[in-house]
This record gives sequence, structure tokens and C-alpha cells, in this order.
Amino acid sequence: MNEEAWREKEFRLVLTAASPATKAAYRSDLKGFINWSEERGCPDALAVQRNDVRAWVANESKKKKPSAPATIARKLSTLRRYFGWLLREGHIKLDPTVYISAPKGDTRLPRVLQQREIDRLFAPAIPKNPLDLRDRLTIELLYGSGLRVAELCGLDITNLNTERVALEVLGKGDKTRNVPMNSPSRHLLNLWISEGSQAFDQTYVSGTRDPTPLLVNRRGNRLTRSNVRRILLGLLRAKGLVDRSPHALRHTFATHLLNGGADLRTIQELLGHADLATTQIYTHVSREQLREVHSKYHPRGKQRVN
Repeated sequence: MNEEAWREKEFRLVLTAASPATKAAYRSDLKGFINWSEERGCPDALAVQRNDVRAWVANESKKKKPSAPATIARKLSTLRRYFGWLLREGHIKLDPTVYISAPKGDTRLPRVLQQREIDRLFAPAIPKNPLDLRDRLTIELLYGSGLRVAELCGLDITNLNTERVALEVLGKGDKTRNVPMNSPSRHLLNLWISEGSQAFDQTYVSGTRDPTPLLVNRRGNRLTRSNVRRILLGLLRAKGLVDRSPHALRHTFATHLLNGGADLRTIQELLGHADLATTQIYTHVSREQLREVHSKYHPRGKQRVN
């Protein structure tokens, strides 16, 4: 097996359907493992044994800045994909990642906003100016339709259907799905399309506006992840709310649907999850919230038996 196969172009077969963020993570994970293996004397993938992978997992847990269990699990998943690809292509005869387990860690439940926080975040109903309209529409689409940040940033004007009741979203794995919009989203979107976008361009955009994206930053370019994070943090802090990541609005969307009686299959479709098991984490979120409410409001909720 030659060096080209060992340092193959980030196993292009695996990456063909991956998002840019996933590709970057795979490349980083694979590069880190290859560098570590070469330092141990493994010149190529043929030389990697199961004990080498075990030693790498242990090293990830014990190094000066140890990786979290979830991070190690992700990196190990990358290696499984890589060596599985090499096996299918005939570059290796045995997969050294078979029977290798990642360390178990505590299940981290998504942090969601309470309904009263959502109400506070989105009040008042009428935006103050074109910038406020863009910001409000941005977070309303994240919460109202459960979009991933990358999906929101990737929205084009052509992604709107004729009635503007749904969005055509390009999700993970280049899979397209139609996502409904709630009434506040449609209201803000109509304001943005009819006059808000043009007023934003005239007042806030310093360069030439890219005509393709639905939402742009002050340079006239498509919104970036950092733009979205900055927008959300600004609105949260202006309302005296605790900082949350943009992805928390997607978690909140799913949790509020579940609390309202939606079934998991429907939520799975709305979120674009390939596996129902990914969606099931929100049942744990709801149970945790029930325990918190019981503990906080029941007269004997906080009492302990000695």
C-alpha cells in the first residue's frame, strides 16, 4: 500500500455526501490519527493493528488536554469510516477498528429555552428597523422551523414556495426537505421580501449585495455561522436572558413540539434526522423538565428522607 492510499484525499468516497463542517471534522480527525500513528512507527494503514487503535483511544483520554468522551467517539467513528473504506477498496485485509469501543461519558441533554424565555425573546411583535427585522427573522426561522444554522445560512430566495408557507432546505448529506413555517415566520418573511431586504441593503450594506441568499450580513454576503451567533447573543442579552447557542433554538423547537403532543416520527421528519434514535434524546429532555418542575413547584418536591 503506497503513501497516497495512507494519506488518501480524506477518503473521498465517505466525504461525497458530507457537509463542509463534517468534511473539516473528518479531515482533522484523520490527520491527527495518521500523525500519531506515524510517530509510533506505523508507515501506512497496513501497519495499524487493533492494539494501536486501542492505544490511541487511551491516549486521547489521558493526554495533557484530554478529549471528551463524545469527541473520542466522533473521532473513532471517523476511523471506522476510513478503515471501512480502505477495506472495501482492497487496500487492507483487516479492519483494526473492529471491536474497539469509545469511553462512556455522561449523556449531555440539549439546553433549551423555556416558553416564557421564548416569549420574552420575540417581544415586541413589530421590528424597529430593517436590521431588527433581519435579526428577528433569523432567529424566528431557527426556532419556528427547527433549522440547523448551516441550513439557515444556505437559504436562497428561490427556496421559498409560491405561497411562502414552507422552505426547501438542503440538510446533511445533501438531502432536501420541505420545512413548514409558522405564522410569525411568514409575517416577518413577507415584510423582509416586500420592503425590508431592500431597505436593509440601502441602509446597512457597505458593499455589493449578493442577490442569491435570502439573508445577508452588512457586507452583502451570505450570513455566516458567526453572524448568526452574534445576532442571537445580541438579542438574548438585550432581553436579559442567558446566553445560548443558535443550535439551542433547534433543540427548543423539537422539545416544545414534543411537549405539545407531537409524535417522534413527525419531529424526526421536521428535523431531517436520518435515525429516529437521534430524535429520541428529546424524550429525555422532557422528562428532565418534568422532574425540575416537580422539584420546584410541588410542596414536597425538594424534601429528602434522611
